[in-house]
Amino acid sequence: MAQTYDDRKIVKAYRDLAREVVKREDLYRLMDQSALQEQTQHWLQKFQEREITERDRIYIFALVREAARRVVGLEAVMVQLIGAFVLGDGKIAEMKTGEGKTLVSLFVMYIEILRGNKVHLVTANEYLAKRDREEIGRVLEYLGLSVGLNVSGLDKEQKQAIYKADVIYGTAAEFGFDYLRDNMVRQTEDKVQTSLDFVLIDEADSILIDEARTPLLISDRKEEDLTLYGVADTLVRTMLTDDYEVEEKKRFVWLHDAGIEKAQRFWGIDSLYAEEHQPLHRITTLLLRAHFLMHKDKDYVVLDGEVLIIDPHTGRALPGRRFNDGLHQAIEAKEGVEVREESRTLATITVQNYFRMYKKLSGMTGTAKTEEEEFRHIYNMDVVVIPTHLRVNRVDNADEVFYTREQKGEAIVREVSWLYERGQPILIGTSSIKSNEWVSELLLKAGIPHQVLNAKNHEQEAEIIARAGKRGMVTLATNMAGRGTDIKLDKGVYTLGGLAVIGTERHESRRIDLQLMGRSGRRGDPGFSKFILSLDDELVDHFDNKRWESYIRRMKRKYNFDDKPVHSRKVHQLVIEAQKRLEGSNYDIRKDLLAYDEVIDIQRKKVYEERDRLLGIDKLGAFSERILREVAEDVFSEREPDLDARYAKMGELLGGTKFPYSFDQVTLMSQEEAVEALIFWHRKQRTKFPTGTINQIEKEVYLNLLDQMWVMHLDQMVQLREGIHLRAYGQQDPLVMYQKEGAELFTNFQDRYHFYFAHALLELDPEGLVLG
Repeated sequence: MAQTYDDRKIVKAYRDLAREVVKREDLYRLMDQSALQEQTQHWLQKFQEREITERDRIYIFALVREAARRVVGLEAVMVQLIGAFVLGDGKIAEMKTGEGKTLVSLFVMYIEILRGNKVHLVTANEYLAKRDREEIGRVLEYLGLSVGLNVSGLDKEQKQAIYKADVIYGTAAEFGFDYLRDNMVRQTEDKVQTSLDFVLIDEADSILIDEARTPLLISDRKEEDLTLYGVADTLVRTMLTDDYEVEEKKRFVWLHDAGIEKAQRFWGIDSLYAEEHQPLHRITTLLLRAHFLMHKDKDYVVLDGEVLIIDPHTGRALPGRRFNDGLHQAIEAKEGVEVREESRTLATITVQNYFRMYKKLSGMTGTAKTEEEEFRHIYNMDVVVIPTHLRVNRVDNADEVFYTREQKGEAIVREVSWLYERGQPILIGTSSIKSNEWVSELLLKAGIPHQVLNAKNHEQEAEIIARAGKRGMVTLATNMAGRGTDIKLDKGVYTLGGLAVIGTERHESRRIDLQLMGRSGRRGDPGFSKFILSLDDELVDHFDNKRWESYIRRMKRKYNFDDKPVHSRKVHQLVIEAQKRLEGSNYDIRKDLLAYDEVIDIQRKKVYEERDRLLGIDKLGAFSERILREVAEDVFSEREPDLDARYAKMGELLGGTKFPYSFDQVTLMSQEEAVEALIFWHRKQRTKFPTGTINQIEKEVYLNLLDQMWVMHLDQMVQLREGIHLRAYGQQDPLVMYQKEGAELFTNFQDRYHFYFAHALLELDPEGLVLG
């Protein structure tokens, strides 16, 4: 990616600072370890009183550089120091593969601790977190700091010990789940996560963009009739193309009139859209989505009788993750495997909203510039391209585009055979398991031995990738090709031109293509890359443009007889345009997800603040009384014109309590008299309990109600979100409607749990100490 003018200006300013750091390399040479640790303590004290200056930064970096040289034998070069300065400013540093991003992280983490911050370093998986914790963590410990590794499956005490460390390594999911679990505890001392000060994200594009589509969920089992999925599957298999419509781009499918009639006959009901038939409507829609939008070996695989999700960006299967809201069950019914019960969401947050809670955020990755707009819009972060230490020696050839898939297949085999005979190692990238298996078949027929890496065997990923640079090795991989693992070349491979990368289709995002190319030509190694495409590719297929379609048809009629690639600037332009348009629509999907989640995010923060406030109070008298008063004022309000409704509400509040006035007496009181009588009686009852006991009981009751009702509310928000798009046809903006109705649901939820809490307070009986 070419550097923009701004980048050059920033990089130049930091290069001058980096030179100053290198000039001071002798400054700390003669100090022993205890002297260096004293420096750490000295700065920690100093920066409590004042800000860190430019001059301080230079001295601090010189010290860290010396420590890294001693402990891990790595001496930070200019570009690594420049990268560290960029990260210190809360930006994203784009550094190519093999440029030593791990070492860069060390400088910024150390300086953030000196500023008094807790530092979280987030990596793409636990294997990398462990590896980096062992390598870079040693340097931090050498300088007198503590380092923790946050992994799953630990108990509360172990977690709390980890969060006491200055620097904590872990995955995005683990940090996010700790946050959600902390907001489900019953006592403040059960929380594990400390303040969210500074987070540094490795492979920032993968975590902040690719994973941003999948929210983090904590769930339990939901009781429902699972046989319905199989029954609905029978119905959907009878659907003809005139019965429904599919909108692939928006991931949407709906029934035409004929389909609706067919469904109503099948279920034996008059209206699929009636309130009482909501479950049948939902399950029918889910099966339609499973059949017409979810594709086997692209969106999911079936392994050992289990449906596993495939991560669309890495091609990895994700064991343990399930599509939510019933879609997973629908796919299980479609594939004829056991339908397992759906989970019910107890707590959820998107990766985006979790990271936006940190006071400061920065990240590093090999590819981010293409998504700069998104980083700026969603996270308020700029991307700075850091120049490479050694020149990139990879030769990137122009795309070859063929008319048909068959011709493309022949061209791939020709290219691979020629390189294989020379002994040059080859990495072939595909964007799905299906095309991965298709290319593998072609290579087998041609007698070319190769190793395959896809979601079905990703356990051996590190080994397979490590072998990919050996002489004569052909590796076929989905786009996951080992992030964070370097492909090292055999000695004899340099003269052959290094690792050859062949892309068999353009991905939905240029960034992923650049990553595939970046597997070759690391640290000044020679390398070669080329994409071999066809006009039948899915990317071009998605690009529905009538003018293009007729142009391609004409081209195919005219030239489809030879096996030479298309020589037309226009066709190459088409591929670029199709990719840009898909990138745009994927960005819209993520922006959409965020816009919808922001509605829940505001609600979530209110509920979590409310819980925290309650956990912090020991004496609940005034708190409980305030809620009781609000509820009573509403229930006894004379504004309600419908007497029956008013009496029903009063009956619900007072029923089952020992309130000394009869129902008839209460109905004759004014609002003020009734409220005061109730409050007076409640106070008297409360004094009959031991003080500690009543506070504990009230807290428990309140938290129980809040948590249970919040789960029900989340469920309602999911249903609202699913149904809202159906109304988009009524010329109303679905998001605006979702915000409005979501706010109404939230007000109802607050009213409801306050009402039940007030009722529970009145039910408390000091004589039997019975809980309502």
